[in-house]
This record gives sequence, structure tokens and C-alpha cells, in this order.
Amino acid sequence: METSRYRWNVALRGLSPGSASEKNILTSPDNSLDQRRAGILFTIGASLFLLLTTAAESIYPKFSLQTNAISDLAAIGTSTTVIEETAILALSICWMLGAFYLFRNTGRRGLMILNLLPGIGFFLAGASPENVNLVIHSLGTIGFPLGAVAALLSYRMIRSFFRYLSLALGTLSMFSTIIIFVGWRVVCGTCGYQQGLSQAALGLGGWESMIIYPLIIWLIGFGNYLMTAR
Repeated sequence: METSRYRWNVALRGLSPGSASEKNILTSPDNSLDQRRAGILFTIGASLFLLLTTAAESIYPKFSLQTNAISDLAAIGTSTTVIEETAILALSICWMLGAFYLFRNTGRRGLMILNLLPGIGFFLAGASPENVNLVIHSLGTIGFPLGAVAALLSYRMIRSFFRYLSLALGTLSMFSTIIIFVGWRVVCGTCGYQQGLSQAALGLGGWESMIIYPLIIWLIGFGNYLMTAR
């Protein structure tokens, strides 16, 4: 058990086997409790988002996965505001706290910041709905590409088959991010944002879902991995 825990700490710190830095981990604090805390937070936050968003989509009048963005569910004045705001804020807070616990004793400040930023982005999107302050809400989209990057980089930390799924999910999320921000111009040139995305098969709502849901699946899987890693 101690050997497995040691190997996990080596992977988390991104060290090479046999290096001097690797040997220093033998005298470093045991991070297993923080890893389990991070795993619990990631799993709870992502699961709540998935369940509450599904409920909100069912309640929202004539919600379309192709034409409606998830942000529409959280707009002030809709029948789903409270449900979707709870989903977004729960996800963002759990993501930020999980990233803090995961990296706080590793000395990898850059990775901590990188993993905090997606949570901060989603928090901005939830704290300022699209029909309150569109500028602040739009800043929250930083969570899209950085969330994909976090999923891709987790490949180096994971020592199970899930590392390959993390690569696939991160790649899908990043590809969808590119489509939703710039790819529509390739599809239709100057026809307009909404029409361009509609011509790109999935529409605004579909491509946004292909950004967010791979991240949610990854976060649940990564959280479970952290909870069970020894």
C-alpha cells in the first residue's frame, strides 16, 4: 500500500523514476487524504451538474439541444433559473476546492492555477447569467479550453486505462471548443454565428454540450480514480 501511494505521489508531481526529486517524496507529507477530498469534490460537483441540468432541460419550455445553450437554462426570469444556477455554482465551487486540495502540497503551483481556472470560469458564468452581464458571462468561457487542457494533462497523473479516456475526452472537448469559437467561419464564412453553427450539424447547443459533457464525464471518472488511488 505504501509503495502504491508513493508511486501516486511521483505521478502527481510529474517526476522521473529514480530522480533526486523523486526520492524527496519519501520525506514529503502524505497527500492521500487530500487526494480523496479532491476526488469526492470532483465527483459530487460534476454529478450534481449532470443531474440538475438534465432536470432543467426537461422543465424549460421547448428546450432544444441544438439551438439552446445551457446558459439559457440559468437566465434570470426563466422557470429553471434556480435549478441551473445551483448546478453551475456547485460544479464551479467543487472544481475549485478539488483543485486546491489536489495540488496544495505538491509544490506544483502552475498546475494548481491551471486546474483552478476552469472552476473560476464556470463560477463567472453562473454568477453573472447571460441576460444580466454578457461580458462577464462570456469571460466564463475560459473554462472551456482550460478544462480540456486539464483533462489532457491528467494523462500524466493517472496510472490506469482511464488515462486514455482522459485524452479522448479532453481532445473532443477541445475540438468542440474550436468549432464553437472559430470553426463556424470555416463552414459558412460570413453567414453569421448561429447559422454557421447550425450548418455545422450540431448547432450552438449541440456543440456546447460536446464541450461541457466530456469534461463532466472526465471529472466524474477522475474523481473516482482519486478516491480509490492508493
